[in-house]
Amino acid sequence: MADRSGFWTTPPEALAGEGIVVRLLPPVPQIMVSGDLDGFAAAHGLPPPLGLLAATAGPRYALRLARNRMLAVGIGLDPAAGGWVDGAALTPMTGALAVIGITGENAMALVARATAIDPRRPSASAALMFAGATAALCRHDGGLRLHLDRGLVPWLMSWCAATDLFRAPGN
Repeated sequence: MADRSGFWTTPPEALAGEGIVVRLLPPVPQIMVSGDLDGFAAAHGLPPPLGLLAATAGPRYALRLARNRMLAVGIGLDPAAGGWVDGAALTPMTGALAVIGITGENAMALVARATAIDPRRPSASAALMFAGATAALCRHDGGLRLHLDRGLVPWLMSWCAATDLFRAPGN
């Protein structure tokens, strides 16, 4: 078989510009939960699921993605344990979704370039289109966290690098 590895570039672990850092975080345990969200949250000590740009802190939180679907963050699940459990369908997402940390005073400037949302208007769902990719976004420990398909990380980092936030002055 032909070696095609030369066609794919390895994404940078982080990008830094004036007042902004975009960093791929180490794998964060995540579970997609569909069904009885309140029951799952209560059983696992999670706060109610958060909407778009809602603030959270610490390693465990939940993001609402749809009426009966959320992403539980900070809780691991053995792939064999997935399926229908106590009124909720559980799908391990740690390997499927990457988490990108966006920090710095210009973090919201990147959001403004990537999406048409109005950050002043709350939404019950944390899901959005970010630079053309489906993702979930929240405020976390003074920065932002973007949860998106792990396979899109090289593309997203390339997209970010192409914005004026990461170009050297005069270029």
